[in-house]
Amino acid sequence: MKNNETNIEYYNAIAKEYNNMLNKDSDRTIRKKVADKFCSIVKNAVVLDFGGGTGLDLRWLSDNNHTVFFCEPSSGMRQRAISDYSDLPRDKIIFVDDSATDFLQWNLRFPFPAQVDAVLSNFAVLNCIPNIELLFQSLALVIKPGGNIIALVLTRKLKSKLNGNFRNMLTSFIHQGALTLNISYKKYTQTVYVYSIQEIIKAAAKHFEF
Repeated sequence: MKNNETNIEYYNAIAKEYNNMLNKDSDRTIRKKVADKFCSIVKNAVVLDFGGGTGLDLRWLSDNNHTVFFCEPSSGMRQRAISDYSDLPRDKIIFVDDSATDFLQWNLRFPFPAQVDAVLSNFAVLNCIPNIELLFQSLALVIKPGGNIIALVLTRKLKSKLNGNFRNMLTSFIHQGALTLNISYKKYTQTVYVYSIQEIIKAAAKHFEF
């Protein structure tokens, strides 16, 4: 999918700067809430960190005795995670290579040694994907029956909360029902799809209970 390739190029471009681009206080608070929620539900599990970025969730996942398959399609972001968390046990953190990160190919080639117990999709990873119905279809292949998906997503209130500078970087249009935002950085563009809760429920309904 061309949009996915464009997003990967965007994240490759910002990989070295990504951590510094975050709002350290608010993002740390949000990530802590996600970690607490995840660990209250999932215990000592095999976890797919789907769209793991620069690995900012790896420390707490490891500290809570999870084995992690780290799936990040941007090689730049993934290399940053490998470098920054080289002290974590390599038998517990498995970095998925390029050939296995494309979820559209999982029905042809199973990407992991076995199904996982849970999926973490943190910080709006789902919002980078133009067809989330295909995503849930693919995730259903790799997660055990009764397993959990915990995801942090953007809401339709996003646009009204953007500050003026950030708003100036955005253009929006309608993409198959989703509000679509284009975010530019230098010569690179990221496309973000903002789904309603109802759209997410519908996309997941064949395979998961919301």
